[in-house]
Amino acid sequence: MALITTSPNVSSALNREIVFAGDHVRLAGAIELPGTPAPRNGFPLLFILPHASSMDREDFHDYVQIALNTQAAIFRWDKRGTGHSGASAIGSTAQDAVNAYATALAQPGINRQQVMILAVGAATGVLGSNFEAFARLGRPAGVLLVANQLNAKDILALDAEIHILMSAQDWNPYMVYGNTAALAHRQVYPHGAGSTLISDSDRFLMVADARGRKRLHPDAQRVITAWMRR
Repeated sequence: MALITTSPNVSSALNREIVFAGDHVRLAGAIELPGTPAPRNGFPLLFILPHASSMDREDFHDYVQIALNTQAAIFRWDKRGTGHSGASAIGSTAQDAVNAYATALAQPGINRQQVMILAVGAATGVLGSNFEAFARLGRPAGVLLVANQLNAKDILALDAEIHILMSAQDWNPYMVYGNTAALAHRQVYPHGAGSTLISDSDRFLMVADARGRKRLHPDAQRVITAWMRR
Protein backbone atom coordinates (compact mmCIF):
# COMPACT_ATOMS: atom_id res chain seq x y z
CA MET A 1 0.00 0.00 0.00
CA ALA A 2 1.26 3.48 -0.85
CA LEU A 3 2.00 5.91 1.97
CA ILE A 4 0.82 9.38 0.95
CA THR A 5 1.63 12.79 2.40
CA THR A 6 0.26 16.06 1.09
CA SER A 7 2.21 19.28 0.61
CA PRO A 8 1.42 22.60 -1.12
CA ASN A 9 2.83 23.42 -4.54
CA VAL A 10 2.69 26.82 -6.23
CA SER A 11 1.93 25.39 -9.67
CA SER A 12 -0.62 22.73 -8.76
CA ALA A 13 -3.61 22.32 -6.51
CA LEU A 14 -2.19 19.24 -4.90
CA ASN A 15 1.22 17.59 -4.76
CA ARG A 16 1.02 14.17 -3.15
CA GLU A 17 4.27 12.50 -2.15
CA ILE A 18 3.89 8.74 -2.44
CA VAL A 19 5.95 5.86 -1.06
CA PHE A 20 5.22 2.51 -2.70
CA ALA A 21 6.66 -0.98 -3.11
CA GLY A 22 8.85 -1.79 -6.07
CA ASP A 23 10.29 -5.25 -6.63
CA HIS A 24 12.11 -5.86 -3.31
CA VAL A 25 12.76 -2.13 -2.92
CA ARG A 26 11.05 0.94 -1.46
CA LEU A 27 10.28 3.56 -4.11
CA ALA A 28 9.20 7.18 -3.87
CA GLY A 29 7.28 9.41 -6.24
CA ALA A 30 4.72 12.19 -6.46
CA ILE A 31 1.55 13.03 -8.30
CA GLU A 32 0.64 16.63 -9.12
CA LEU A 33 -2.78 17.83 -10.23
CA PRO A 34 -3.92 21.06 -11.88
CA GLY A 35 -5.25 23.88 -9.74
CA THR A 36 -8.68 23.77 -11.39
CA PRO A 37 -11.81 21.76 -10.57
CA ALA A 38 -11.46 18.17 -11.70
CA PRO A 39 -13.53 17.02 -14.69
CA ARG A 40 -16.40 14.69 -13.81
CA ASN A 41 -14.36 11.64 -14.86
CA GLY A 42 -11.08 12.90 -13.39
CA PHE A 43 -7.97 14.46 -14.87
CA PRO A 44 -5.98 12.91 -17.74
CA LEU A 45 -2.68 11.55 -16.46
CA LEU A 46 0.87 11.78 -17.81
CA PHE A 47 2.99 8.95 -16.38
CA ILE A 48 6.79 9.25 -16.60
CA LEU A 49 9.08 6.30 -17.35
CA PRO A 50 12.55 7.75 -16.62
CA HIS A 51 15.63 7.05 -18.70
CA ALA A 52 18.51 4.98 -17.34
CA SER A 53 20.73 7.98 -16.59
CA SER A 54 18.03 9.95 -14.78
CA MET A 55 19.26 11.16 -11.40
CA ASP A 56 15.80 11.60 -9.91
CA ARG A 57 12.31 12.85 -10.71
CA GLU A 58 13.47 16.48 -10.86
CA ASP A 59 14.97 15.72 -14.29
CA PHE A 60 11.39 15.96 -15.57
CA HIS A 61 10.39 19.29 -14.05
CA ASP A 62 9.50 20.85 -17.43
CA TYR A 63 7.03 18.06 -18.12
CA VAL A 64 5.17 19.01 -14.94
CA GLN A 65 4.42 22.45 -16.34
CA ILE A 66 3.31 21.00 -19.67
CA ALA A 67 0.95 18.57 -17.95
CA LEU A 68 -0.55 21.18 -15.63
CA ASN A 69 -0.90 23.71 -18.45
CA THR A 70 -2.88 21.15 -20.46
CA GLN A 71 -5.09 20.31 -17.47
CA ALA A 72 -3.51 16.92 -16.87
CA ALA A 73 -2.08 15.34 -13.74
CA ILE A 74 1.47 13.99 -13.79
CA PHE A 75 3.11 11.12 -11.91
CA ARG A 76 6.90 11.17 -11.48
CA TRP A 77 8.99 8.75 -9.47
CA ASP A 78 12.60 8.07 -8.49
CA LYS A 79 14.16 4.89 -9.85
CA ARG A 80 15.81 2.59 -7.30
CA GLY A 81 19.04 4.09 -6.06
CA THR A 82 18.03 7.68 -6.96
CA GLY A 83 16.29 10.54 -5.20
CA HIS A 84 14.16 9.42 -2.27
CA SER A 85 13.89 5.78 -3.38
CA GLY A 86 15.78 2.94 -1.77
CA ALA A 87 18.51 0.86 -3.37
CA SER A 88 18.54 -2.89 -3.87
CA ALA A 89 20.46 -5.39 -5.98
CA ILE A 90 17.50 -7.77 -5.77
CA GLY A 91 14.47 -7.49 -8.01
CA SER A 92 13.56 -6.27 -11.48
CA THR A 93 13.69 -2.64 -12.56
CA ALA A 94 11.04 -3.45 -15.17
CA GLN A 95 8.75 -4.68 -12.39
CA ASP A 96 9.52 -1.47 -10.49
CA ALA A 97 8.17 0.45 -13.48
CA VAL A 98 5.00 -1.66 -13.66
CA ASN A 99 4.45 -1.17 -9.91
CA ALA A 100 4.90 2.59 -10.34
CA TYR A 101 2.29 2.58 -13.12
CA ALA A 102 -0.15 0.62 -10.94
CA THR A 103 0.39 3.14 -8.13
CA ALA A 104 -0.25 6.07 -10.48
CA LEU A 105 -3.49 4.55 -11.79
CA ALA A 106 -4.73 3.99 -8.23
CA GLN A 107 -4.59 7.70 -7.34
CA PRO A 108 -7.89 9.52 -6.78
CA GLY A 109 -8.97 12.13 -9.29
CA ILE A 110 -7.48 10.30 -12.30
CA ASN A 111 -9.30 9.36 -15.51
CA ARG A 112 -7.96 5.88 -16.25
CA GLN A 113 -9.29 6.13 -19.82
CA GLN A 114 -7.03 9.12 -20.55
CA VAL A 115 -3.59 7.97 -19.45
CA MET A 116 -0.49 8.88 -21.44
CA ILE A 117 2.92 7.28 -20.89
CA LEU A 118 6.10 9.27 -21.53
CA ALA A 119 9.10 6.94 -21.93
CA VAL A 120 12.59 8.40 -22.29
CA GLY A 121 15.72 6.74 -23.69
CA ALA A 122 16.25 3.21 -22.38
CA ALA A 123 12.76 3.36 -20.85
CA THR A 124 11.32 3.12 -24.38
CA GLY A 125 12.83 -0.37 -24.54
CA VAL A 126 11.42 -1.24 -21.11
CA LEU A 127 7.97 -0.17 -22.28
CA GLY A 128 8.26 -2.09 -25.54
CA SER A 129 9.35 -5.30 -23.79
CA ASN A 130 6.69 -5.05 -21.07
CA PHE A 131 3.79 -3.28 -22.76
CA GLU A 132 1.25 -6.02 -22.07
CA ALA A 133 2.05 -5.88 -18.35
CA PHE A 134 1.27 -2.15 -18.41
CA ALA A 135 -1.81 -2.66 -20.60
CA ARG A 136 -3.27 -5.27 -18.24
CA LEU A 137 -3.35 -2.59 -15.55
CA GLY A 138 -4.77 0.04 -17.90
CA ARG A 139 -4.15 0.43 -21.61
CA PRO A 140 -2.73 3.91 -22.25
CA ALA A 141 -4.57 6.24 -24.58
CA GLY A 142 -1.24 7.46 -25.94
CA VAL A 143 2.52 7.02 -25.68
CA LEU A 144 5.25 9.63 -26.10
CA LEU A 145 8.72 8.27 -26.92
CA VAL A 146 11.67 10.62 -26.34
CA ALA A 147 15.08 9.43 -27.62
CA ASN A 148 13.32 6.34 -28.91
CA GLN A 149 15.19 3.01 -29.00
CA LEU A 150 12.45 0.89 -30.58
CA ASN A 151 12.97 0.01 -34.23
CA ALA A 152 10.26 -0.63 -36.82
CA LYS A 153 9.72 -4.18 -35.54
CA ASP A 154 9.91 -3.57 -31.79
CA ILE A 155 7.60 -0.56 -31.85
CA LEU A 156 4.73 -2.79 -32.92
CA ALA A 157 4.50 -3.97 -29.30
CA LEU A 158 2.87 -0.61 -28.49
CA ASP A 159 -0.84 -1.02 -29.23
CA ALA A 160 -1.67 2.66 -28.68
CA GLU A 161 -1.35 6.03 -30.37
CA ILE A 162 2.30 7.10 -30.35
CA HIS A 163 4.45 10.12 -31.06
CA ILE A 164 8.23 9.96 -31.28
CA LEU A 165 10.51 12.90 -30.51
CA MET A 166 14.20 12.63 -31.31
CA SER A 167 17.13 15.00 -31.36
CA ALA A 168 19.37 15.50 -34.36
CA GLN A 169 22.17 14.73 -31.86
CA ASP A 170 20.83 11.29 -30.92
CA TRP A 171 23.25 8.44 -31.58
CA ASN A 172 20.32 6.48 -33.07
CA PRO A 173 19.39 7.73 -36.56
CA TYR A 174 16.09 9.60 -36.73
CA MET A 175 15.12 8.03 -40.08
CA VAL A 176 15.22 4.55 -38.49
CA TYR A 177 13.96 5.21 -34.93
CA GLY A 178 11.71 8.15 -35.75
CA ASN A 179 10.30 8.35 -39.25
CA THR A 180 10.49 4.66 -40.23
CA ALA A 181 9.31 3.41 -36.82
CA ALA A 182 6.26 5.69 -36.94
CA LEU A 183 5.48 4.59 -40.51
CA ALA A 184 5.68 0.90 -39.53
CA HIS A 185 3.32 1.53 -36.61
CA ARG A 186 0.78 3.32 -38.83
CA GLN A 187 0.77 0.39 -41.25
CA VAL A 188 -0.38 -1.97 -38.46
CA TYR A 189 -2.50 0.13 -36.09
CA PRO A 190 -5.26 2.72 -36.71
CA HIS A 191 -4.47 4.76 -33.58
CA GLY A 192 -2.08 7.22 -35.22
CA ALA A 193 1.70 7.56 -35.11
CA GLY A 194 3.87 10.57 -35.76
CA SER A 195 7.45 11.68 -35.28
CA THR A 196 9.28 14.97 -34.80
CA LEU A 197 12.97 15.81 -35.17
CA ILE A 198 14.23 18.46 -32.74
CA SER A 199 17.37 20.35 -33.75
CA ASP A 200 19.89 22.06 -31.48
CA SER A 201 19.26 19.95 -28.37
CA ASP A 202 20.97 17.06 -26.60
CA ARG A 203 19.60 13.58 -27.15
CA PHE A 204 17.04 14.04 -24.37
CA LEU A 205 15.79 17.24 -26.05
CA MET A 206 17.37 19.51 -23.44
CA VAL A 207 19.13 22.86 -23.99
CA ALA A 208 20.87 25.28 -21.63
CA ASP A 209 18.98 28.47 -20.77
CA ALA A 210 20.58 31.89 -20.18
CA ARG A 211 21.63 30.79 -16.69
CA GLY A 212 23.14 27.56 -17.90
CA ARG A 213 20.32 25.40 -16.58
CA LYS A 214 19.08 22.46 -18.65
CA ARG A 215 15.55 22.97 -19.96
CA LEU A 216 13.35 21.08 -22.40
CA HIS A 217 13.79 22.56 -25.89
CA PRO A 218 10.98 25.04 -26.72
CA ASP A 219 10.12 23.14 -29.91
CA ALA A 220 9.74 19.92 -27.92
CA GLN A 221 7.55 21.75 -25.41
CA ARG A 222 5.29 23.00 -28.21
CA VAL A 223 4.96 19.57 -29.86
CA ILE A 224 4.19 17.76 -26.59
CA THR A 225 1.74 20.44 -25.49
CA ALA A 226 -0.18 20.27 -28.78
CA TRP A 227 -0.22 16.46 -28.69
CA MET A 228 -1.58 16.37 -25.14
CA ARG A 229 -4.22 18.99 -25.85
CA ARG A 230 -5.62 16.83 -28.65
